[in-house]
Amino acid sequence: MIVKENFESPTSPSAPLSTSLLKPIVPQSVAEEVYQQLRQAIVDGDLPPGHRLVERSLAESLQVSRTPVREALKQLMSEGLVSVDGHRGLIVSRLSVESIREAYQVREVLEGLAARLAAENHYNPDDMLRLEDALLKMESGQLSPKEFDGVHGVFHDTIAKMSQNSYVIHCLQDLSAFRTRMVSLDWIPKTRVNTSLAEHRAIFDAIRNGQPDEAEKQARGHVARTRQTLISRLTAESP
Repeated sequence: MIVKENFESPTSPSAPLSTSLLKPIVPQSVAEEVYQQLRQAIVDGDLPPGHRLVERSLAESLQVSRTPVREALKQLMSEGLVSVDGHRGLIVSRLSVESIREAYQVREVLEGLAARLAAENHYNPDDMLRLEDALLKMESGQLSPKEFDGVHGVFHDTIAKMSQNSYVIHCLQDLSAFRTRMVSLDWIPKTRVNTSLAEHRAIFDAIRNGQPDEAEKQARGHVARTRQTLISRLTAESP
């Protein structure tokens, strides 16, 4: 067998590296800020479903180069907040009955698991105080819809934290944008918000009293009822 002495494999350290494998270096602070601003605008409804996203226009509005905008849009696509719409290019993802059903099916399981683990764990007293504070604020009836959603997010995020499961926390964080969009687009009626208060109280009591089965049951029921409210409303409004 003849071996070529100066043979270099494509992966050899001394072999020349194709520049096509390298990506432009983007200052993390700029790229992250662009991503956060666009994400928040979508979640808040300032960029509504179906809105066309033009890379050049966004870069001009944000006064940045197109590279961080491109990276931000890629990340938003991976989260399902941005999608491709044929010849129109990138748009803010539209919300369908099916997408709501799927997202809330996953959220029901994860919220139930988070509540169960929170009830099982020896939680940090500060977390329980934060949870109770959020609940009392929601029950006060003095919050605007946007303020309510912020406090509501604190309530559920705190339960996720109390689960002490990094995968549960990460997955629920990804789904939180979906929940906030429902509020921003005014798709959750006030009557549902009011009836959910007793459900949040039941979840809180079960966690505080160390009742895993009850905590999971209440959390799953809460998400399931919200899902049904949304689907019923959207189905009724469909032509």
